[in-house]
Amino acid sequence: MAKKEKKSGRKDERGLAAEQSRMTAPKEAETKTKKEPARPKTAADRKKDRRDGIVKTVFAAALGVLSGFACYYIASTTGENPWEIGEFPWHFILLSVILVTSLFQRVAYPLLKIDAASFKTKDWLYVEFIVVDLWLVTWTILLN
Repeated sequence: MAKKEKKSGRKDERGLAAEQSRMTAPKEAETKTKKEPARPKTAADRKKDRRDGIVKTVFAAALGVLSGFACYYIASTTGENPWEIGEFPWHFILLSVILVTSLFQRVAYPLLKIDAASFKTKDWLYVEFIVVDLWLVTWTILLN
């Protein structure tokens, strides 16, 4: 019995020490993890978000189609191999299209009254995927 009393005494001491350390922990850690509740969106905010989403999608699609026509026109006037414009291989053309269209979109979205500064990585990947996808589809259809 003596052993059981010793063990139970130790557990009580450990439990008491852990409880004291939790009570003395600063309250700042708790306030940092709490987020402020998001205010519900009004009808005007939802309407603006929907309009911005449609404009982003249509603008990126139009930019991709224009890029496809541009590559077709340039390839038809300069090179024999349509997948190489002049001396440039296809992967250089792809990276050039991505760079040019992303820079163009960063300038054009504020003119279209879309807050491009609030874009996250996901948003930029979304619009660039649309551009590259439609660029490739348009260029391939025109080459056939």
